[in-house]
Amino acid sequence: MLLKKIGTLLLCSFSLLTANAQQKAREKSSLLWEISGKDLKSPSWLYGTIHMICAEDLHFSQATQDALKKVKSLYLEIDMSDQEEMQSLQSSLMMPEGYSLKALVSEAEYKQLADWCQDSLHTNIAALDRFKPLVLLSLVARQHFTSSCQHPASCEAELMKIAQTQQLPVHGLEKATDQVAIFDSIPDKDEAQMILKTIGDPVKTQEIYSKMIKAYKAQDINALSVLMAETEDMVQYKDLLLDQRNRNWVPIIASEAAKAPTFFAVGAGHLGGNTGVIELLRKQGYTVKPIQ
Repeated sequence: MLLKKIGTLLLCSFSLLTANAQQKAREKSSLLWEISGKDLKSPSWLYGTIHMICAEDLHFSQATQDALKKVKSLYLEIDMSDQEEMQSLQSSLMMPEGYSLKALVSEAEYKQLADWCQDSLHTNIAALDRFKPLVLLSLVARQHFTSSCQHPASCEAELMKIAQTQQLPVHGLEKATDQVAIFDSIPDKDEAQMILKTIGDPVKTQEIYSKMIKAYKAQDINALSVLMAETEDMVQYKDLLLDQRNRNWVPIIASEAAKAPTFFAVGAGHLGGNTGVIELLRKQGYTVKPIQ
């Protein structure tokens, strides 16, 4: 269970940081998109998830439920049911021996982080000191996304439950350790400063998250994309966090969709824009249309 929570927290960090401001403004929006055409004998589906949301706000439309009944497998960003993969993830989140979170910030900044952990997480920062900044960044994201939730829920976890009920195999478009490696490419001190900025202005951060939740519930990936661009610290890492991953996923989506009807579920921030999954699939010759 702990390993699955770590996987969910890792996904939360991408909700916090990914940015995509280039969006087709007038196209009808949806969370569910049908992929057809080209060499596909039958359609597959692309779905935009949110990695953490209040349980009462998590609903799958009838069209989404129907699509899940027509597919042969479920693809998520990562397969959190793979215990071996989750074990590898846990070890990859630890800092090297002799290196700690405390070494990345000033004494005053470390106290700010320690106070936030105690007040918001009811956790002594010493328990997190040997973890990479990504872990605390993910916890910050989860805290803001679910601050008003009595029962937070994960879209991916719910999809996995459906897959289990329908005996659908679950796969990942990438490895959890690949996601950690992406953050390893970002200087640890930069990540630490991102955390400090986020907790240093909780009103602004919560306002952005509230708007993102509202946009997601309205299935407005256009508005969601613009809001994600307000996470200004990560604009310089857009290609690393978003675009490259989209490019990596599209060949897998094309290959698996050609074999059998498949349900692909990724963070909604990956769907839109000129470098989003939808447009990349269209450039490959597929028809991708919104389904209400």
